[in-house]
Amino acid sequence: MTLPRLSLAVALLLAACEEKKSVPPPPQGKRSEVVKATAATATAPAPTASAPPRPASPRPPLCTSAPLAAGRSLPAGALPHMEAPGVPPLPDRIPTGGRWTWVNLWAAWCKPCKEEVPLLKSWEAQLAQAGTPIHLAFLSLDDDERQARRFLESQPPSGLRASWWLQEGKGRTAWLEALRLKSEPQLPVQILLDPQGTVRCVIEGAVEASDLPSIQAIVARR
Repeated sequence: MTLPRLSLAVALLLAACEEKKSVPPPPQGKRSEVVKATAATATAPAPTASAPPRPASPRPPLCTSAPLAAGRSLPAGALPHMEAPGVPPLPDRIPTGGRWTWVNLWAAWCKPCKEEVPLLKSWEAQLAQAGTPIHLAFLSLDDDERQARRFLESQPPSGLRASWWLQEGKGRTAWLEALRLKSEPQLPVQILLDPQGTVRCVIEGAVEASDLPSIQAIVARR
């Protein structure tokens, strides 16, 4: 073989070796497994960015909807009451008129009722300092008087130490129905009466600290 032909043969042989090296090795494993792996790779969806969480809707102002008992007064008649030792007795009726009155329906077994007592007490003090005083009255719907009294006795001096009481029975049902409330309302319930002693707002459920501006706007209107 002449030198040019030998050189050409060596070049072709080297090229063939390089091409063989560049071919990737066949996939390992059974054919069915290879087919599955290839299909999964081809059909796997591309990762998508998760949408940012939607901000929570702001709580609407209190008393913007039609009140349940607008224009009505608290039912007449004496109410039983309970006081912790050393606390002066309450009058037989919840006093209304002359200033705003906030009646809170609560019970000693109601956790959100007890949790919101300090908040309501602080509102009463803040409104008085702002020149828009409001009388805060608590009305218990406890069936067990002993449980209610134990709670009153456990309260600190600045807490809830005295309360009127709606005893279980027809009298309680009639009192609630007069204000268009259910005979077994979901406590707590807030009843807001204007200085004329008429109901302006009924709130079913606990209030929050962010609700104070709504109350301030209401009582400022007189």
